[in-house]
Amino acid sequence: MSAPVRILLFGAGNRGSDAYGAYGLAHPDQVRFVAVAEPNATRRSRFAEIHQIPPANQFNSWQEALQSGKMADAVINATQDEMHHASAIAALTAGYDMLLEKPIAPTLNETLSVMRTARVSGRLLMICHVLRYTQFFQKVHQILTSGQLGQIIHISHNENVSYYHMAHSFVRGNWRNSDQSAPMILAKCCHDLDLLYWFLNEKPTLLNSNGNLSHFRAENTPDGAPERCTDGCPAANSCPYFAPNIYIESLPIKIAVSRSDQPLLRFVGNLALKKPRLANQIAKVVPKIRTLTAYSGWPRNTITEQPKNEQAVWEALKTGPYGRCVYRCDNNVVDHQIVTMTFESGITTTLTMHGHSHEEGRTLRVDGSRATLLGKFTYSQVWLEVHDHGVKPVERITLPSMTDGTSGHGGGDSGLMAQFVKAMRGEQPPLTGWRDSLESHLMAFAAEESRLTNQTIIMQDFRDKAEC
Repeated sequence: MSAPVRILLFGAGNRGSDAYGAYGLAHPDQVRFVAVAEPNATRRSRFAEIHQIPPANQFNSWQEALQSGKMADAVINATQDEMHHASAIAALTAGYDMLLEKPIAPTLNETLSVMRTARVSGRLLMICHVLRYTQFFQKVHQILTSGQLGQIIHISHNENVSYYHMAHSFVRGNWRNSDQSAPMILAKCCHDLDLLYWFLNEKPTLLNSNGNLSHFRAENTPDGAPERCTDGCPAANSCPYFAPNIYIESLPIKIAVSRSDQPLLRFVGNLALKKPRLANQIAKVVPKIRTLTAYSGWPRNTITEQPKNEQAVWEALKTGPYGRCVYRCDNNVVDHQIVTMTFESGITTTLTMHGHSHEEGRTLRVDGSRATLLGKFTYSQVWLEVHDHGVKPVERITLPSMTDGTSGHGGGDSGLMAQFVKAMRGEQPPLTGWRDSLESHLMAFAAEESRLTNQTIIMQDFRDKAEC
């Protein structure tokens, strides 16, 4: 039996700890976290305690960790986007293989620099395009490559960012301002662009993109709204972005569970919404209900180190960025954008990204010469339908939803980690090598250039300019 892959973790936040760290706890035969670099002392000590990491292998920064010599087989790099460039290059140069969170880097030049370092160093570099590893998108890939749809003519792919996710990440949160983070089309949709490239196994030749920030602007501020939701907002009962409803009451999560395709979960969600006192009483003896009535997961666990402490959550809303009125933030990224592409064989695609969906998830339509494929991949429903152009009945494929206890991203997180372990052990090449991941990033950077310049991008010229 192969020994576990020894991991040095850069960044013990939401992704590093809750996604990749959790996989290590569930699969100690595959992964062992032996060191952690995290500037937040609370997160660092908590992660170290859970994974039994000795004090000598606990570091304040990735720089400090690398200065202490090579202590692991690989690095999982879950730092903030703006840290990816320097930390990835330094770790690869130091001889570490790496699993790097997407995006590779916030700018094109930095992305290319990381890629060149991976090529020169010869180290394994996998990018966290987790959607390739979900049952849903692997089934889509299988149907598209099987010929069942006939000749593929057009793909329409939607990234429907929920209203509360948009407010959390791209209005109040870390990805709100393009001067401080990657463009939203890169940060949110390099996943989706990677899927289109993977589905078709060919590159786009022409690209156009349009979009802007329409809603989360000062002129849309409700009358009398203060700077913060906790300062007595007169629109509290009508505003869907009222922070206490999102982070204290966890209303969006309860609503999503109430729409589950599983009857028990749907019952639990509706009980928590319509009869919260009864739900709280039942939760004292039924753990599954307590998980929802005392919810402390995302996004609540990203705004405080004590998500189970309601007073700590209130304090975070009163003093931190997540309690701000969404119309009074320093955000400038788009809240809707569309990318249209023509691929090498003439297939056309549209990618629509927007932040005003009632539910979180992706929807898909693929039209072929023999059949149409429809798909829904959301928190509460995951299904595909094949509509034949002839007399065959509709084929419906129902897959596990994200409310059934699978790992994050509909099982994609655990699938990614399993593949990384196989690649590290030499058992299987990575499904998302850096060369493939580079193409989706080029598409995203080209889309942003097209949006800003209102020009059609000839992709081969764009690649030549980037010296790819």
